[in-house]
Amino acid sequence: MKNLILVLLLFLSLFSGKKNDGNFIDCEEMVLKTKAYQDTSTILFSRKKDNDSGWSIYKISPNGIDEEVIIPFKYGQGEYNPAIAPDGNTIMFNSYRYGGWKLAVYDTNTKEVSKISKKLNYYVNGVFSSDGKKIAYERNVERSTHIFVANSDGTKEVNLTSEISNDNRAPSWNSNDTSILFYYKKNRTNDIFAIDVRAKITTNLTNNNSGNDFNPSISPNGKQVAFFSDRNGYLDVYVMDINGENQICLTRSLHNENNEYNYYTDSNVYWIFKVSWSPDGQYLVFSNIQGDNIDLFTIKKDGTDLKQITKTPKSEYTPVWGILKN
Repeated sequence: MKNLILVLLLFLSLFSGKKNDGNFIDCEEMVLKTKAYQDTSTILFSRKKDNDSGWSIYKISPNGIDEEVIIPFKYGQGEYNPAIAPDGNTIMFNSYRYGGWKLAVYDTNTKEVSKISKKLNYYVNGVFSSDGKKIAYERNVERSTHIFVANSDGTKEVNLTSEISNDNRAPSWNSNDTSILFYYKKNRTNDIFAIDVRAKITTNLTNNNSGNDFNPSISPNGKQVAFFSDRNGYLDVYVMDINGENQICLTRSLHNENNEYNYYTDSNVYWIFKVSWSPDGQYLVFSNIQGDNIDLFTIKKDGTDLKQITKTPKSEYTPVWGILKN
Protein backbone atom coordinates (compact mmCIF):
# COMPACT_ATOMS: atom_id res chain seq x y z
CA MET A 1 0.00 0.00 0.00
CA LYS A 2 2.79 2.44 0.90
CA ASN A 3 4.54 1.82 -2.44
CA LEU A 4 1.26 2.34 -4.31
CA ILE A 5 0.73 5.72 -2.64
CA LEU A 6 4.25 6.82 -3.55
CA VAL A 7 3.77 5.77 -7.19
CA LEU A 8 0.47 7.65 -7.41
CA LEU A 9 2.04 10.79 -5.96
CA LEU A 10 4.85 10.61 -8.50
CA PHE A 11 2.37 10.05 -11.35
CA LEU A 12 0.18 12.99 -10.33
CA SER A 13 3.14 15.30 -9.91
CA LEU A 14 4.22 14.65 -13.52
CA PHE A 15 0.90 16.01 -14.78
CA SER A 16 0.42 18.85 -12.30
CA GLY A 17 4.01 19.64 -11.48
CA LYS A 18 4.04 23.41 -11.53
CA LYS A 19 4.03 25.69 -8.52
CA ASN A 20 2.29 29.04 -8.53
CA ASP A 21 5.56 30.70 -9.53
CA GLY A 22 5.80 28.57 -12.70
CA ASN A 23 8.67 26.40 -11.47
CA PHE A 24 8.35 22.66 -11.54
CA ILE A 25 7.88 20.74 -8.31
CA ASP A 26 10.77 18.50 -7.33
CA CYS A 27 8.99 15.12 -7.60
CA GLU A 28 11.73 13.28 -5.76
CA GLU A 29 11.48 15.77 -2.87
CA MET A 30 7.69 15.28 -2.69
CA VAL A 31 8.02 11.50 -2.56
CA LEU A 32 10.75 11.63 0.09
CA LYS A 33 8.72 13.98 2.30
CA THR A 34 5.66 11.73 2.01
CA LYS A 35 7.69 8.64 2.83
CA ALA A 36 9.28 10.40 5.81
CA TYR A 37 5.84 11.33 7.16
CA GLN A 38 4.62 7.73 6.83
CA ASP A 39 7.74 6.36 8.49
CA THR A 40 7.76 8.67 11.51
CA SER A 41 4.10 9.31 12.37
CA THR A 42 3.53 7.45 15.62
CA ILE A 43 1.12 7.10 18.52
CA LEU A 44 2.29 7.23 22.13
CA PHE A 45 0.25 5.89 25.05
CA SER A 46 0.56 4.52 28.59
CA ARG A 47 0.16 0.95 29.81
CA LYS A 48 1.44 -1.21 32.66
CA LYS A 49 4.08 -3.65 31.52
CA ASP A 50 4.10 -7.19 32.93
CA ASN A 51 3.89 -6.94 36.73
CA ASP A 52 4.93 -3.29 37.07
CA SER A 53 2.92 -1.33 39.64
CA GLY A 54 2.87 1.77 37.43
CA TRP A 55 2.68 2.76 33.76
CA SER A 56 5.28 2.89 31.03
CA ILE A 57 5.02 4.98 27.87
CA TYR A 58 4.82 2.98 24.66
CA LYS A 59 4.86 3.86 21.01
CA ILE A 60 2.89 2.09 18.30
CA SER A 61 2.40 2.70 14.59
CA PRO A 62 -1.02 4.06 13.51
CA ASN A 63 -1.93 0.66 12.07
CA GLY A 64 -1.37 -1.03 15.44
CA ILE A 65 1.98 -2.77 14.87
CA ASP A 66 5.63 -2.17 15.86
CA GLU A 67 4.81 -1.60 19.52
CA GLU A 68 7.63 -0.89 21.99
CA VAL A 69 8.34 0.79 25.33
CA ILE A 70 10.21 4.10 24.99
CA ILE A 71 9.95 5.49 28.55
CA PRO A 72 9.91 2.58 31.03
CA PHE A 73 8.25 2.58 34.44
CA LYS A 74 10.52 4.12 37.06
CA TYR A 75 8.76 4.56 40.40
CA GLY A 76 5.38 4.82 42.15
CA GLN A 77 2.52 5.15 39.67
CA GLY A 78 4.92 5.47 36.76
CA GLU A 79 4.81 7.53 33.58
CA TYR A 80 1.79 8.57 31.53
CA ASN A 81 0.11 11.25 29.44
CA PRO A 82 2.81 11.94 26.81
CA ALA A 83 2.95 15.02 24.57
CA ILE A 84 5.24 15.36 21.54
CA ALA A 85 7.09 18.64 20.90
CA PRO A 86 6.67 20.20 17.43
CA ASP A 87 10.34 19.53 16.60
CA GLY A 88 9.86 15.81 17.26
CA ASN A 89 12.88 15.65 19.57
CA THR A 90 11.19 15.92 22.97
CA ILE A 91 8.40 14.09 24.79
CA MET A 92 6.81 15.77 27.79
CA PHE A 93 5.00 13.45 30.21
CA ASN A 94 3.79 12.97 33.76
CA SER A 95 6.13 11.09 36.05
CA TYR A 96 5.85 9.91 39.64
CA ARG A 97 9.61 9.46 39.99
CA TYR A 98 10.03 12.86 41.67
CA GLY A 99 7.43 12.31 44.39
CA GLY A 100 3.85 12.94 43.26
CA TRP A 101 2.91 13.83 39.69
CA LYS A 102 5.41 16.18 38.03
CA LEU A 103 6.15 17.13 34.43
CA ALA A 104 9.30 15.68 32.89
CA VAL A 105 10.82 15.71 29.41
CA TYR A 106 12.48 12.88 27.51
CA ASP A 107 15.13 13.75 24.91
CA THR A 108 14.77 11.35 21.98
CA ASN A 109 18.41 11.90 21.00
CA THR A 110 20.15 11.43 24.36
CA LYS A 111 17.39 9.24 25.92
CA GLU A 112 17.71 11.33 29.09
CA VAL A 113 14.83 12.39 31.35
CA SER A 114 14.76 15.68 33.27
CA LYS A 115 12.17 17.36 35.50
CA ILE A 116 10.68 20.70 34.46
CA SER A 117 8.13 21.19 37.28
CA LYS A 118 9.49 23.87 39.60
CA LYS A 119 7.25 23.50 42.64
CA LEU A 120 6.09 20.71 44.95
CA ASN A 121 2.51 20.88 43.62
CA TYR A 122 1.04 18.24 41.32
CA TYR A 123 1.49 19.01 37.61
CA VAL A 124 -0.48 17.10 34.92
CA ASN A 125 -1.72 17.32 31.32
CA GLY A 126 1.25 19.18 29.85
CA VAL A 127 1.01 20.28 26.19
CA PHE A 128 3.35 22.20 23.87
CA SER A 129 2.45 25.36 21.99
CA SER A 130 2.68 25.06 18.20
CA ASP A 131 6.10 26.74 18.11
CA GLY A 132 7.37 24.64 21.03
CA LYS A 133 8.44 27.68 23.06
CA LYS A 134 5.63 27.48 25.62
CA ILE A 135 3.80 24.78 27.54
CA ALA A 136 0.40 24.70 29.22
CA TYR A 137 -0.61 22.35 32.02
CA GLU A 138 -2.78 21.80 35.08
CA ARG A 139 -1.36 22.55 38.51
CA ASN A 140 -3.05 22.32 41.86
CA VAL A 141 -3.14 25.43 44.03
CA GLU A 142 -4.23 24.36 47.50
CA ARG A 143 -7.58 22.64 46.79
CA SER A 144 -8.06 24.14 43.33
CA THR A 145 -6.81 23.08 39.89
CA HIS A 146 -5.76 25.76 37.42
CA ILE A 147 -4.40 26.09 33.90
CA PHE A 148 -0.89 27.53 33.78
CA VAL A 149 1.32 28.70 30.91
CA ALA A 150 5.12 28.69 31.17
CA ASN A 151 8.26 28.60 29.07
CA SER A 152 9.10 25.15 27.73
CA ASP A 153 11.64 24.68 30.53
CA GLY A 154 8.95 25.36 33.16
CA THR A 155 10.07 28.89 34.08
CA LYS A 156 7.96 32.06 34.24
CA GLU A 157 4.63 30.34 34.81
CA VAL A 158 1.37 32.30 34.71
CA ASN A 159 -1.99 31.21 36.13
CA LEU A 160 -4.64 31.75 33.43
CA THR A 161 -7.72 30.63 35.35
CA SER A 162 -7.34 32.04 38.86
CA GLU A 163 -10.50 34.16 38.42
CA ILE A 164 -12.59 31.60 36.56
CA SER A 165 -13.20 28.38 38.48
CA ASN A 166 -11.69 26.11 41.11
CA ASP A 167 -11.50 23.12 38.75
CA ASN A 168 -10.00 23.84 35.32
CA ARG A 169 -8.59 20.98 33.27
CA ALA A 170 -7.07 19.60 30.04
CA PRO A 171 -5.49 22.54 28.14
CA SER A 172 -5.05 22.42 24.37
CA TRP A 173 -3.25 25.19 22.44
CA ASN A 174 -4.78 26.75 19.35
CA SER A 175 -2.56 26.62 16.27
CA ASN A 176 -1.77 30.36 16.50
CA ASP A 177 -0.84 30.08 20.22
CA THR A 178 -3.08 33.03 21.16
CA SER A 179 -5.73 30.96 22.93
CA ILE A 180 -6.09 27.72 24.86
CA LEU A 181 -9.05 25.39 25.11
CA PHE A 182 -9.87 23.71 28.41
CA TYR A 183 -12.95 22.61 30.34
CA TYR A 184 -14.61 23.40 33.64
CA LYS A 185 -17.96 23.00 35.34
CA LYS A 186 -20.55 25.71 34.72
CA ASN A 187 -24.28 25.43 35.41
CA ARG A 188 -23.91 21.85 36.73
CA THR A 189 -22.12 20.42 33.68
CA ASN A 190 -18.65 20.63 32.14
CA ASP A 191 -18.26 22.71 28.98
CA ILE A 192 -15.35 23.35 26.63
CA PHE A 193 -14.07 26.92 26.85
CA ALA A 194 -11.53 29.00 24.94
CA ILE A 195 -9.42 31.50 26.85
CA ASP A 196 -7.39 34.31 25.33
CA VAL A 197 -3.87 33.89 26.71
CA ARG A 198 -3.23 37.63 27.07
CA ALA A 199 -6.65 39.05 27.92
CA LYS A 200 -7.80 35.97 29.90
CA ILE A 201 -11.29 36.33 28.41
CA THR A 202 -13.23 33.06 28.08
CA THR A 203 -15.80 31.87 25.54
CA ASN A 204 -18.09 28.87 26.11
CA LEU A 205 -17.86 26.74 22.97
CA THR A 206 -20.14 23.79 23.73
CA ASN A 207 -22.95 25.33 25.83
CA ASN A 208 -24.28 21.86 26.53
CA ASN A 209 -26.72 21.43 29.42
CA SER A 210 -27.53 17.78 28.70
CA GLY A 211 -24.15 16.31 29.61
CA ASN A 212 -20.46 16.86 30.26
CA ASP A 213 -17.91 17.82 27.59
CA PHE A 214 -14.25 17.35 28.42
CA ASN A 215 -10.66 16.76 27.27
CA PRO A 216 -10.58 18.89 24.08
CA SER A 217 -7.96 18.59 21.33
CA ILE A 218 -7.53 21.20 18.57
CA SER A 219 -6.77 20.09 15.01
CA PRO A 220 -3.36 20.97 13.52
CA ASN A 221 -4.88 23.68 11.31
CA GLY A 222 -6.82 25.19 14.23
CA LYS A 223 -10.20 24.84 12.52
CA GLN A 224 -11.76 21.95 14.45
CA VAL A 225 -11.91 20.54 17.96
CA ALA A 226 -12.29 16.92 19.05
CA PHE A 227 -13.53 16.20 22.56
CA PHE A 228 -15.28 13.66 24.76
CA SER A 229 -18.90 13.96 25.87
CA ASP A 230 -21.32 11.88 27.95
CA ARG A 231 -24.42 13.75 26.70
CA ASN A 232 -25.79 10.52 25.17
CA GLY A 233 -25.12 8.45 28.27
CA TYR A 234 -22.04 6.91 26.66
CA LEU A 235 -18.38 7.83 26.35
CA ASP A 236 -18.42 9.49 22.93
CA VAL A 237 -15.95 11.40 20.79
CA TYR A 238 -17.30 14.54 19.12
CA VAL A 239 -15.88 16.93 16.55
CA MET A 240 -16.95 20.56 16.19
CA ASP A 241 -15.79 23.72 14.46
CA ILE A 242 -13.40 25.94 16.43
CA ASN A 243 -16.27 28.35 17.19
CA GLY A 244 -18.38 25.55 18.70
CA GLU A 245 -20.71 25.03 15.74
CA ASN A 246 -21.50 21.73 13.97
CA GLN A 247 -21.02 19.39 16.95
CA ILE A 248 -21.05 15.84 15.55
CA CYS A 249 -20.81 12.51 17.40
CA LEU A 250 -18.37 10.11 15.72
CA THR A 251 -18.63 7.02 17.90
CA ARG A 252 -22.25 5.85 18.11
CA SER A 253 -21.16 2.49 16.71
CA LEU A 254 -19.16 1.89 19.90
CA HIS A 255 -22.18 2.21 22.20
CA ASN A 256 -22.49 -0.82 24.47
CA GLU A 257 -23.13 -1.57 28.12
CA ASN A 258 -19.41 -1.33 28.88
CA ASN A 259 -18.98 2.25 27.73
CA GLU A 260 -22.05 3.74 29.36
CA TYR A 261 -20.55 6.75 31.08
CA ASN A 262 -21.23 9.73 33.30
CA TYR A 263 -18.39 12.11 34.10
CA TYR A 264 -19.33 12.58 37.74
CA THR A 265 -20.53 9.07 38.51
CA ASP A 266 -17.33 7.67 36.98
CA SER A 267 -15.19 10.68 37.83
CA ASN A 268 -12.14 8.71 38.90
CA VAL A 269 -11.41 7.69 35.31
CA TYR A 270 -11.96 10.89 33.28
CA TRP A 271 -8.18 11.46 33.01
CA ILE A 272 -7.71 8.15 31.20
CA PHE A 273 -9.59 9.21 28.10
CA LYS A 274 -7.77 11.37 25.57
CA VAL A 275 -8.28 12.17 21.90
CA SER A 276 -5.51 13.40 19.59
CA TRP A 277 -5.31 14.41 15.92
CA SER A 278 -3.04 12.83 13.35
CA PRO A 279 -0.34 15.24 12.09
CA ASP A 280 -2.20 15.71 8.78
CA GLY A 281 -5.46 16.49 10.60
CA GLN A 282 -7.46 13.76 8.87
CA TYR A 283 -7.69 11.14 11.64
CA LEU A 284 -8.07 10.88 15.40
CA VAL A 285 -6.75 8.44 17.96
CA PHE A 286 -8.65 7.99 21.22
CA SER A 287 -9.10 5.67 24.18
CA ASN A 288 -12.47 4.04 24.82
CA ILE A 289 -14.17 1.06 26.45
CA GLN A 290 -15.26 -1.72 24.15
CA GLY A 291 -14.98 -4.79 26.36
CA ASP A 292 -13.76 -5.19 29.91
CA ASN A 293 -10.74 -2.91 29.48
CA ILE A 294 -9.71 0.31 27.70
CA ASP A 295 -8.33 0.15 24.16
CA LEU A 296 -7.08 2.55 21.50
CA PHE A 297 -9.03 3.36 18.34
CA THR A 298 -8.44 5.46 15.25
CA ILE A 299 -11.19 7.08 13.21
CA LYS A 300 -11.40 9.48 10.31
CA LYS A 301 -12.61 12.94 11.32
CA ASP A 302 -15.89 12.41 9.43
CA GLY A 303 -16.65 9.30 11.52
CA THR A 304 -15.65 6.69 8.93
CA ASP A 305 -12.85 4.12 8.97
CA LEU A 306 -13.09 3.23 12.67
CA LYS A 307 -10.35 0.79 13.73
CA GLN A 308 -9.35 -0.74 17.05
CA ILE A 309 -5.54 -0.77 17.13
CA THR A 310 -4.88 -2.38 20.53
CA LYS A 311 -6.39 -5.68 21.70
CA THR A 312 -4.38 -6.63 24.75
CA PRO A 313 -5.61 -7.94 28.13
CA LYS A 314 -4.40 -4.68 29.71
CA SER A 315 -5.71 -1.13 29.29
CA GLU A 316 -4.13 1.62 27.21
CA TYR A 317 -4.44 5.24 28.37
CA THR A 318 -3.84 8.84 27.21
CA PRO A 319 -2.87 8.47 23.53
CA VAL A 320 -1.20 11.20 21.49
CA TRP A 321 -0.40 11.19 17.76
CA GLY A 322 2.66 12.98 16.39
CA ILE A 323 5.98 12.78 14.59
CA LEU A 324 9.16 11.69 16.35
CA LYS A 325 12.57 12.40 14.83
CA ASN A 326 14.27 9.42 16.49
